[in-house]
Amino acid sequence: MSKCISVEKAAVKYGIAKEVIWLWVEMKKLTVSYAKGIPAIDEKEIQEFLHWDKAGITSEYIDTLEELCAEKTRVCNMYAEIINSQDRELALLREKNAKINEIQAIMKRLNVRIRDCKKELAKHERFVNAGWIKRLYSKWKR
Repeated sequence: MSKCISVEKAAVKYGIAKEVIWLWVEMKKLTVSYAKGIPAIDEKEIQEFLHWDKAGITSEYIDTLEELCAEKTRVCNMYAEIINSQDRELALLREKNAKINEIQAIMKRLNVRIRDCKKELAKHERFVNAGWIKRLYSKWKR
């Protein structure tokens, strides 16, 4: 069974930046596993990759980097599209909120007017009641 080594220890042992190792993981040149929550790579796998890579940068390596960059670009474009759609949705929500606030202000003014009308009607209610109208109607009918 091969020995797993943490990414940090591999970086120190082989004199490679952690970021480069993570790039190789993203390029699927190395596989990462998690032992007790710590990212680790197979030491034999990194040695084989370093031996293969000693010949220098190969066209396959460059192609893999280009594919990785293209993939990252697609992801960034998707995020930009999502952000733009969220911005449009936020603008619509703000517009709806403004309309709701406007409607609430109109409703408050109407409530004040209705309350004032009720007060005025209450003042004149004793003069206008069904009995008074019936008497007037019966006098008029004769």
